[in-house]
Amino acid sequence: MATNLLVLLHTVLTIILVSGILVSYNVSSIDLKGSLYFACPLGLASLLGASIAYLCAQIFATSSQARGIFFSIVGILYVLRAGTDVSNLTLSKFNPLAWTYLGHPFYQNNWYYLIGLFLLTLVVFSIGLVLESSRDLGSSTIAPKKGKTKASKWLATPLGFFFYLNRATIISWLLADGVIALMYGSIYGDIDTFVSSNKLISQMFANNSTTLVNSFTSLIMVVTTAIGLVMPLVVVHKVQFETNKERLGYLLVQRVSRLKVYYSSLIFGTLAILINGFCLGIAATSSMQANNGKFIITCIKASLNQWPLVCLFVGLMLLSLSLSIFVGWLVYGLLGYSFCVTYFAVLLDLPKWMMHTSLFNVLAKMPMEKFDLMSFAILTGIGILAMLLGGILYTRKEIV
Repeated sequence: MATNLLVLLHTVLTIILVSGILVSYNVSSIDLKGSLYFACPLGLASLLGASIAYLCAQIFATSSQARGIFFSIVGILYVLRAGTDVSNLTLSKFNPLAWTYLGHPFYQNNWYYLIGLFLLTLVVFSIGLVLESSRDLGSSTIAPKKGKTKASKWLATPLGFFFYLNRATIISWLLADGVIALMYGSIYGDIDTFVSSNKLISQMFANNSTTLVNSFTSLIMVVTTAIGLVMPLVVVHKVQFETNKERLGYLLVQRVSRLKVYYSSLIFGTLAILINGFCLGIAATSSMQANNGKFIITCIKASLNQWPLVCLFVGLMLLSLSLSIFVGWLVYGLLGYSFCVTYFAVLLDLPKWMMHTSLFNVLAKMPMEKFDLMSFAILTGIGILAMLLGGILYTRKEIV
């Protein structure tokens, strides 16, 4: 109850802060009623998410299971909302995520959607409250399955062991990467139609949409790579978590090398960018009028061009295992900063010197630009150097 009250406080503060900032602009079209209606869905959305997470925590035995199911539910609702908004807006009215904007703030201010969102949150929270009061302390509504008496050969390997610990995160994140890449790929058909139907745009691109498609692909690669990089960083952070809980020592005192545990996460990051490129190419090829299978190879090459970023960020996160835990959060901050600078550069009209501070702008923007071996090698070398330095420090670190 204390946790939910904290989320409720966060919701109230969000509504007050957002609506207050909007009203402070003193614009005639931004009135108090519209500002409140704009802010209330933001707060209620976080409250609904907390209620769903609270319900999942009562049903499933472990936090990883509850977290995986929670993100799966939110991801499915998001994908369904994105699909129905394009194909059939009427179906979006049955999706709780769509209720946050269907009331049209400052225009209609339809409070019925907000009332529905509040009632749904109350129902979900009440069900979780009933389940918590009826279960035993430390147990769950669904009893956990009994594990195997003997580990498989795959589980006995360091890679298999850490995949088992992070399987919910890895699988859900890879699925999310693939779905997002497919969603972006489905837009390529509209790009092709737009260029072919507009005489001015056709003249600019010489009756060929390749330049526009390549420019769009290079930007999408930044988005999908940034999303895919979060997962290996979380896996590396799990090593730190297991170390702090004093559970990793039982593994490392045996014949398992520290370096095998140390470098396992690099494989998951490589797999993420490969899935991004393949799914984007498949969806784009199927949606474009010119069904050219070579574009799949182009997308895969563009995704592999981002591999030095996997080496760099994973290397920095691995290096943070031997340093202060604050360094690990700085790596997350560096990833977020680099993504925001690259993605919002045109929208915010950022200066050119600031563009050069983003790590995503170091590599060539394939397929719009040609492959740059020099930047690829330098960034990969820095990432490998960070991993080697972190590996040396990690092997000398005392593990409890």
